[in-house]
Amino acid sequence: MNRGITMQFTWNANTIGWFKAASAYTGFHEKLAERLRPVIAGSETLFDIGCGLGLLSQQWRDSVGKIVCVDINEAALASLTEDIAAKQIGNIEVRLGDAFDSEPWCDVILLSYFGSQSAERFLPYCRKLIVIVDWDEGSNLTGQSGTGAGRMRLTAGKLEERLRESGVRYSRQEAALEFGQPFVSREDAAGFYGQHGSRFPEGTEAFLNRIVPVNQPPYRFYLPYLKRMGVFVIEGER
Repeated sequence: MNRGITMQFTWNANTIGWFKAASAYTGFHEKLAERLRPVIAGSETLFDIGCGLGLLSQQWRDSVGKIVCVDINEAALASLTEDIAAKQIGNIEVRLGDAFDSEPWCDVILLSYFGSQSAERFLPYCRKLIVIVDWDEGSNLTGQSGTGAGRMRLTAGKLEERLRESGVRYSRQEAALEFGQPFVSREDAAGFYGQHGSRFPEGTEAFLNRIVPVNQPPYRFYLPYLKRMGVFVIEGER
């Protein structure tokens, strides 16, 4: 099976810190969670497949009975476990493993930038399947089309074409939310480029020229990025 698994991030202390900083600075996950709250509110169980840091699921902790976050990356799940303890969240379960080898019976399954190439594989296990993908080929931090960093890019248009052909019932909406990267210094920005440089083919100087000064301590610089997404809610078979 083509699972559509790609590693967009190499999770380590630096990349986890940058990702969390971007989320907190822009409010990206809080805003996206609020937009989707009517879809998941009142559900007994939600599976977040390929959850990464689980930032979206954490926002839903008061809206769902139980949330199961599944990923194969130990560093990402360690960060999520720390967040759960710090926030005293009692209804999120963390599972290390390959979700494609499981049968996640639940009300809602979330596939956010993960597994979308094989989304239909999960329909028998849920009542609703939420799939979030890039709106188009340029809807990424680099603004470049193409795969980038080895990603298998499934855009909203491609997914919708596939869903129409399969005959499943679904709804689709476009979402555009700011999700740029704040930096405490230019050295911090250079470190970010050192980690993600392969995703910015224009080179170091062009990357640094995109950064704008800000005055929001501790952050002094910001890489703007409006993230455009296709958000699909697909009717499950359960």
